[in-house]
Amino acid sequence: MNKKISVDSLVKAAMLTALSIIFSRFFGIFITPSIKFSFGHLPLMLAGIILGPLPGALAGLAADLIGVAINAGGTPHFGFTLVSVLTGLIPGLITVYGKRKNISLKVQIGLMVFFVFYICHMFLNTLWLSQLFNNPYKVMLATRFIKVLIDGIINYILLYFIVTKLVPKIK
Repeated sequence: MNKKISVDSLVKAAMLTALSIIFSRFFGIFITPSIKFSFGHLPLMLAGIILGPLPGALAGLAADLIGVAINAGGTPHFGFTLVSVLTGLIPGLITVYGKRKNISLKVQIGLMVFFVFYICHMFLNTLWLSQLFNNPYKVMLATRFIKVLIDGIINYILLYFIVTKLVPKIK
């Protein structure tokens, strides 16, 4: 099947990528070198939800590569690029699967938050940070646990609100 990318989808992906860069690179707040609060992942998750898994993954890739080129805000690392790609890919896959299996929106968003925050951000990002800072993984995991737990709860609420109130107007 030869499916062309519409201009509308391309513009949406570019806007969500730009929002991700702005939220994470310019409005992100570092508490410690290994703990950063930002909402840069929300636009990437929305790209996956609205546009699908592949455009979501590409938005994540573009956001990370362009973000590093504009404002490093830390050391570039392939692992963080991978997590950025997964942040756009996973919600897209869950949305596709959820629609096929008639899974409720609350459960879909719960699964997205679980996989993106509690698997990718907690375990994978902590692994990459432990490599960068040469700190023991378990020590870094303990310091990041509360932050990621709070992040997941806040982002579940925000994502549910955005998907129920704003996405129908965007589509």
